[in-house]
Amino acid sequence: MTEWKKIELSKVHRLFYPQVPVVVTVEFDGRIAGMPAIWCTPLSFNPPLVGVAVAPEHQTFKMLVDAKTFVINWLEFKYAKEVAQLGEISARGHPNKLAYVGLGTMKGSNTSQPLIEQASANVECRLTQKCDFGTHKLVIGEVLSASAADSFDEYWDFARYNPILYAGTSDQKKKSWIFRSIRGEETIIPHKDEN
Repeated sequence: MTEWKKIELSKVHRLFYPQVPVVVTVEFDGRIAGMPAIWCTPLSFNPPLVGVAVAPEHQTFKMLVDAKTFVINWLEFKYAKEVAQLGEISARGHPNKLAYVGLGTMKGSNTSQPLIEQASANVECRLTQKCDFGTHKLVIGEVLSASAADSFDEYWDFARYNPILYAGTSDQKKKSWIFRSIRGEETIIPHKDEN
């Protein structure tokens, strides 16, 4: 029999890592925002629904609620630095947060929301509801359209697609993002808000 050790309840979410982070993007009132989201999942086949857990204090969340539409984007490991930067800066101080970190956008065909040009896949969603769950709100979107690079055909071809794997944050010396890839690559990106 396996011997188990107790896990602090405040760290239970780490049992689910690594996770493939997505970048949620939205445009509202002439401003473009985007933020990494670690907790994202399909919820229903019919209608096609997805859920993203978002901290409600984020400006991107507020813009998403006002816009009532949003996009979920998947990026490859080579964009881990840009994904971390999106998590470090607020949309309050940047009219186009995606351009600020070096990511290009184009308008979605179903929502006119920003699709990240460098993304390997994206889904355009219409906000159907938001539910309170402690520290986060679950944003539920009905998928209006989905697109992917040719590295996806029914399933991902991991010989061609190298997703970001979010492994958590380091608490040693300086808090940092820890990203890994399925090919054994690792990058540790320090949080900017620490000294």
